[in-house]
Amino acid sequence: MLSISLSTYAQTMYYKINGDKPVDKTSYLKRKATTSKSGKLEELLLKTEKKKDSVIQYIRLTTISTTPDGFDPYGETKKYIGTRFQIEKFLNKNQKNFDKNFLSGKPTFINFWFTKCPPCIEEIPLLNELKAKFEDKANFITITFNDDKTIEEFMKNQPFNFQHIPNSKKQIDELKISAFPTNLILDKNGIVKFVYGEITYDVKDIEMIFEGLIEN
Repeated sequence: MLSISLSTYAQTMYYKINGDKPVDKTSYLKRKATTSKSGKLEELLLKTEKKKDSVIQYIRLTTISTTPDGFDPYGETKKYIGTRFQIEKFLNKNQKNFDKNFLSGKPTFINFWFTKCPPCIEEIPLLNELKAKFEDKANFITITFNDDKTIEEFMKNQPFNFQHIPNSKKQIDELKISAFPTNLILDKNGIVKFVYGEITYDVKDIEMIFEGLIEN
């Protein structure tokens, strides 16, 4: 009779929260409880790292930023998490609808912005750095209601190294996106996995997300 000890293959689960040192499940649950006392808890699994004897889950714990009346400006957009982003509703530079599989095969970063939006402009250098870091391993796209000429004039003073999809007011309205910037991260199948506002304080998390999405 062949007997195999399951303990040989057991992996201990650890949680690395907001960049801190890994902790066990008990400490993780205590941290969640403490964070939730400050507001509505938002928990994001950024990446899972598997080793021979352990699994480390990289977690971002925070509270949702809301307006004074308790409104989450990204609440409607977060409803798209887990659904496929319908790129085929948008037009390419030849004024043809994108193929529905256009985003398949690579993770994707989509930035909704416009040229008169101060926080949108503020994060452009960070977005360019993100694009430079991952190059052709991911898709980097902006979507705006501005027209081509407006974007071209803007980029004479501020380079923005993404693929641009202009003239998209109808589609933006259909998505009910009203907070700018809005940033989406999609997996290799075009499924929305994360929704961010301005990324100024989230760049390291986003880099980690892309590393995980590219590996899987």
